[in-house]
Amino acid sequence: MGGKNKQKTGLLLACWLLLALGLVIFYFINREKIHKNFDRVTGKTSTTSVAVESTEKKSDSNKGNGLIDLEYVPGEAETESTTEVIDVNNVEQESSVTKIEVEKQNPQKEETVSKTEDKKTETVKPKDVPKTKAKLCFVYVDSDGKVIRKMTTKEVDKTNAPLTNAIKTLLDGPDSSDKECMTLIPAGTRLLGASVKNGIATLNFSDEFEFNGINADSYRAQLMQVVYTATEFATVESVQFLIEGQRKDYMGSEELQIWIGSPYSRSNF
Repeated sequence: MGGKNKQKTGLLLACWLLLALGLVIFYFINREKIHKNFDRVTGKTSTTSVAVESTEKKSDSNKGNGLIDLEYVPGEAETESTTEVIDVNNVEQESSVTKIEVEKQNPQKEETVSKTEDKKTETVKPKDVPKTKAKLCFVYVDSDGKVIRKMTTKEVDKTNAPLTNAIKTLLDGPDSSDKECMTLIPAGTRLLGASVKNGIATLNFSDEFEFNGINADSYRAQLMQVVYTATEFATVESVQFLIEGQRKDYMGSEELQIWIGSPYSRSNF
């Protein structure tokens, strides 16, 4: 019995040894696959690995002192995240470069627009207004104090109403070129209307025209200035005066009144 048991035990031990040897051989043959499958099953729990190597230091102080270097090896996850950050930075850099280029281009566009507007402004010129000549009647006072008529010629704008234009220019009074000339028409007088019919020019003046405030000769000279200026036109033979649209018989104050109830011609002076 004892001999049989020893034989069984020897057979079992031999079987176990053969099995262990087979497993070792199988491991060495398929160790790469086993490692990969093991990594897949267990998963990657750490992103870094530390490789410990003993190296010789170049400096004399570290030779033979048994120091070890720790080498940091980034894991795949960190490598991917680092790459993403770099990409984002690149995008930000590209966007900033684009902004700078746009800002550089905008001033050029503004300068171009301003130059175009300046050219347009320079090319637009006001049209020349045609001119014509008008004869106006002013007066001057001689050494004896007598009021003398003096005709002058002025260049005025050419319009469709030459009579109105001439009378308004007369109301403006003489300028610096009209030496020794003056006007006896009251300041502030305005021409309110003008029309010509059958040789009679009806001129409507504001109420300032009614009061001269000097003397009878000045009133007559005032009327003469208007009549001689108006009758320079071939279509006008005489002038009917109106004050604020009304036809009056007299103008002036109660102490000094001048007849204006009928048209005046050059023969009245």
